[in-house]
Amino acid sequence: MKVSIIVPVYNISENILRQCIESTITQTLKEIEIILVDDGSTNNSGLICDEYAKKDNRVKVIHKRNGGLSAARNTGYEKATGRWITFLDSDDWIEPKTCEETYKLGLENSADVVIFGTIQEFEHLKKPFKYKYENGKVFVGNECRELQCEILDFTGNIATAWGKLFKRSFLEKYNLKHNSELRQGSEGIEFNIRVFEKVKRAVFTDKIYYHYIFNPNSISAKHNEKNHYFVIRCFEEIRKQIKLSRNRNALEKLFFKRFSYVIVATAISGYFSPANTEPYSEKKKKYLQYIREPLVKETLKKISLNECDLQRGIILTLIKAHCFFPLIFIAKIRYKQKHGD
Repeated sequence: MKVSIIVPVYNISENILRQCIESTITQTLKEIEIILVDDGSTNNSGLICDEYAKKDNRVKVIHKRNGGLSAARNTGYEKATGRWITFLDSDDWIEPKTCEETYKLGLENSADVVIFGTIQEFEHLKKPFKYKYENGKVFVGNECRELQCEILDFTGNIATAWGKLFKRSFLEKYNLKHNSELRQGSEGIEFNIRVFEKVKRAVFTDKIYYHYIFNPNSISAKHNEKNHYFVIRCFEEIRKQIKLSRNRNALEKLFFKRFSYVIVATAISGYFSPANTEPYSEKKKKYLQYIREPLVKETLKKISLNECDLQRGIILTLIKAHCFFPLIFIAKIRYKQKHGD
């Protein structure tokens, strides 16, 4: 097999899951395998996966106990036989020529990793990710350390596990797997920090192959207090990895700015979002508890507002002053932009 497509599946609605799987079996590159990892789904997701496996012998289904996204990706990776690996979330889909053209690009450039374009799709809006690199750019040696820094740049748009094609022999050489302890949150950032610590050659194409579908019912899109704290734990692990990096000085300069985005998002899309129906007094109480977390406190202390755009600078100023009521109105605007309601 030339490419293994690894798709973790957990309680996805039928039409969305079918769109995802159909996008894999219709790839123009035929020498592929599709590994669907049913992560303990309690709806009919597992049955739908089995249905496709019966129709196409390239589809392999693994049913496992629920262990989270990272563990599911690792399970698929351990069973993969393709020379290259790509990750696809089960509520997203890929273009028909994704495997064929990115595989060719990886071979032609002797790359460890191929990075490719993504479009974010909301119900009423499509928004291509913006990148800082020219199409066809090949990164060699120290340029890969610059890419590692871009992972911590919120506008870099390369921090996810998906939107990439990885050479399997490269991942195996350095034993690069997802951290299965990081069940939700920013596991892709932590994984990529370790990956790009080892990458010697990478290639970028701005051609859009990956369709990231905004799912209002996903854990990352909803207020989920447990998940907010998972993200903190994840960034604590990212910080540990940075301290071990040869690129430590450059990464440390970016770390707190990146985590400040998390603090803002947790307020606007989390605690003070219209989707959180708790009374304002309860929202305020719980967010105050959240910002007492050591890493949150340290970030609010260290982050310079000059490093932020105007909107985030205003929000962080309000948070630092414990002036939360205006965040209700900002959160309503943001909710409308995402949901179109």
